[in-house]
Amino acid sequence: MSQLATSIMCLLYDEDSFIQENLSLNDTWATTSRKCLEDPEFQKPSQQLLNDPDTLRFAFIRDPIQRFVSFYLNKCVSFGGCFGCAEKNLRCFVRKTYKVLKNISDYRHGSKDVDVMAVHAAPLSWMCNFDKELGKWDLLMIGSDLEERKSSTLHLANILKRQGFKDSLVDKIKKDMSIGETPHGTHKSSHRQEAERQIRDDPYIRDLLHKIYFFDYVVFPFKRDELDKKYQTNFWRVPEN
Repeated sequence: MSQLATSIMCLLYDEDSFIQENLSLNDTWATTSRKCLEDPEFQKPSQQLLNDPDTLRFAFIRDPIQRFVSFYLNKCVSFGGCFGCAEKNLRCFVRKTYKVLKNISDYRHGSKDVDVMAVHAAPLSWMCNFDKELGKWDLLMIGSDLEERKSSTLHLANILKRQGFKDSLVDKIKKDMSIGETPHGTHKSSHRQEAERQIRDDPYIRDLLHKIYFFDYVVFPFKRDELDKKYQTNFWRVPEN
C-alpha cells in the first residue's frame, strides 16, 4: 500500500511527468524513475503545510494480521529476509518480529535508526502521528485483492473530486487501481493459504500476533471477528457502576 500511495501522490504532484513517462500506479520504484521522489519537498512536507487545518490527509489502512501475512510472504518467503530464521519458519519469524518491535517500544526514546524490516512490520497505530492526530485523517480501508479495493477506490475518488482534481485524473487513478496490482502483491501466493492456516491453528503464533497488533484493532475500525474471543471484547475497560 505504501507503493500505491506514493504512486498516487507522484501523479497528483507532477501529472505531466507521470503521463509523459507512461507510468502506472502499479509500477515499482525498481522499474521506473519517479521525479517526485527527487524533490525534498515531496518527501518532507513543510511545517506550514502540516499546520494548515485545510490540509487533507488520507491513508490506506489494512487488516493488521492480513498485512503481516503479506509482509512475511514478501520479505521472508520471496526474498529471504527472515530475521535470521530458517526459510518458511513462521513461528520463528513471528517471535523475532515481536522481539524487534518490543525492543523499539521499550526504548522508543533512544536511537532513531529503525530497521526497514521493523518499519514494514510495525503496527499502523505507530505511524503518521495517528496517536495524536487520528481525527485529521480520511482512512481508506483496503484489502489485498481487486474486489476488496473497490470501496476504497470510490472513497479516494470522492476525496479527490472534492479537492477539485479534474475528472480525467481521477478516472486514471480509479482505472489503475481497478485493473492491476503491484508486483509486491502476495494474495495470490501459493504459500498464503499455508501461512493463514498456521496462524489459525497455532496458539503461540496467534498469541504473539495479538500482542503486536491488538491496539490497531482498537484504534481503527477493523472487524475483530477473526481475533480470539477475549480480544473481541473491550476487556481493558473498567466497567461503569
